[in-house]
Amino acid sequence: MIGSLAERVFEEIYRAASGTGDLELRDDRTGRGDTDYLLLNGRGRQVFRINIKFHGSLFQKAREMVGLEPEDCFALATYKIHSALQKQEKEHLPYVFLIVGVPGLTGTVVGAHLPEDLVHLSAISQETPIAGKRAIEDQIVARTAAAPASFAAERVITEYTEGIRQARWFVLSARRADNLLRHHLFHRVYALRVRGFSRNYRNAELDMHFSLAQDLLPLAEFLRVLREEGLPSLLGRLERGTF
Repeated sequence: MIGSLAERVFEEIYRAASGTGDLELRDDRTGRGDTDYLLLNGRGRQVFRINIKFHGSLFQKAREMVGLEPEDCFALATYKIHSALQKQEKEHLPYVFLIVGVPGLTGTVVGAHLPEDLVHLSAISQETPIAGKRAIEDQIVARTAAAPASFAAERVITEYTEGIRQARWFVLSARRADNLLRHHLFHRVYALRVRGFSRNYRNAELDMHFSLAQDLLPLAEFLRVLREEGLPSLLGRLERGTF
């Protein structure tokens, strides 16, 4: 639900601020891969991939473990950085992460406001060995967002959407993420300093932690460069890892 609302808000932001009528933002979510949107030029050629990441849970021990304030810390799995850069180098197509967060807005919070029958349906789809689990989840989200079961549910969805709309949005290219990972490897990937991490924290991802203020670029500035300086300038910065 949170991801779907974030994607909806991003489309609004892009349409309002891009000012680039010769570029097309194409929805790529149906592929269920690691890309949410593709940006295409006027000739229909892909120019970069976009993957939206939402974070709502604060890393309370961020200051102690990675030297960042909890409110300034964004975690991204190292394998996702590696996979994104591999895809970029194979396709010669820049890969961009869009990051947005609303502190305290988590899956647990959202789940508490979903109709009980839909929660049960989602739980059954996760526990039962059936195909198409993601499609079931997508339908649950689409139904809930389009036709909330009650006025209270509609108010909550509106509140979530507005919170995401007012939140800070950032951009991080796969190249810059990889450069920062290599530079801050043992400082920001604290799991590498914890003996027996994988044994003691089963199913935990090996995360790189970024500073929102220092490492990431505001989405508004990203769109300004695209609008005023043009696509070639933007693509060059993405490839070099400036953004």
